[in-house]
Amino acid sequence: MPGWLAGLAVASALGVGHLAFVLTRQRGSNEDVASQAVSQVARLMSELDGLREDLSALREEFDALPDTNAVVSELKLLQGLLTQLHSKRGDPKSPGTSPGTSPGKPPGKSPEKSPGADVVVAKAAESSAAAQAPMVLYDDEELLVMVEHALRDDQVQLYLQPTVSLPQRQRIYYECFSRIELDDGSIVTPEQFLPVAEHAGHVSGIDNMLLFRCVQLIRRARRDHLDVGFFYNISPYSLKDVDFFQDFIEFMAANRQLAESLIFEFDQKTVANPSYETQMNMRRLMDLGYRFSLDQVTNLDLDLPALAGLGFRFVKLNAHLVHEMARGDNPRLNMEAFKGALDRAAMDLIVEKIENEDMLVDLLELKINVGQGFLFGEPRPSVRTD
Repeated sequence: MPGWLAGLAVASALGVGHLAFVLTRQRGSNEDVASQAVSQVARLMSELDGLREDLSALREEFDALPDTNAVVSELKLLQGLLTQLHSKRGDPKSPGTSPGTSPGKPPGKSPEKSPGADVVVAKAAESSAAAQAPMVLYDDEELLVMVEHALRDDQVQLYLQPTVSLPQRQRIYYECFSRIELDDGSIVTPEQFLPVAEHAGHVSGIDNMLLFRCVQLIRRARRDHLDVGFFYNISPYSLKDVDFFQDFIEFMAANRQLAESLIFEFDQKTVANPSYETQMNMRRLMDLGYRFSLDQVTNLDLDLPALAGLGFRFVKLNAHLVHEMARGDNPRLNMEAFKGALDRAAMDLIVEKIENEDMLVDLLELKINVGQGFLFGEPRPSVRTD
């Protein structure tokens, strides 16, 4: 082999060897880069997951806060209450300012409570505090002072009574009641104070304060992911109060998300002969997505399709009325047919005032599937935390 050819072969071999060395080194370098890239991507993905969790938590906190419109409407509602109370106190004709009466101070000194405190719905039905004491008789002047003091000092208390599915007895709703608690442990019920409050023009103020309590409670329930609804009774006097109801509608419009959990109750007497203003106000609430319940029913000759068209989704019947009309040898109410008519109107029946097991057995034979009464829990105070 010529020398020059041998030299070329050696040079070629060296070149191939160098190229192989370079390629091997480059491959190793690429593998290192790829490995580093994979590690970096993994780290970034981990950080992204953490950011997503933080964002989700922030979103939940943000969603739990009322929006600006809700806050404004809430303040307007409370301002209206205070303005109304102030005007009533300044009226020399008001029974609460008669000579010799200490304005706005009920018997005894009430403890200070933080206005706007949250309501713990999860503990409401379990609370053993403030069990109802025997009814104490007060004269009208004492009752008026108690009402005005409770309104001014944010002491209209919210009580809850559970409504359960049957026969499971699982709590699915709560009905809201107003109570005034005195420092001696006695309870002043609406049966006692409402006639005086109506005469003095304070019913809208009581409804106002109870609504404020109820909204706090619903917000807390939604934050705690409690799947329950709340029945809130609107007085016919508040329905006719133009100033109150205008603020009330604005408040409900700014808090439309409450429609999922809040059901408004109206008694049959109000619905049977509604004024034009009452009809318009109910329709405005229905247009906002709120549902209604027919309460204090004494006449079962109901136009269910018409009620459904007005936004009614529930009918509440007294257990004693159901027993009287649907039981016996000649029942005046065919419960199966009545429930079928309710189903066709997309309405649910709730039987209230179920007081004992015998009564429950009687109702279960009629296929009642939603009940309320002392058997499942008496009205108890919601738990407020500062």
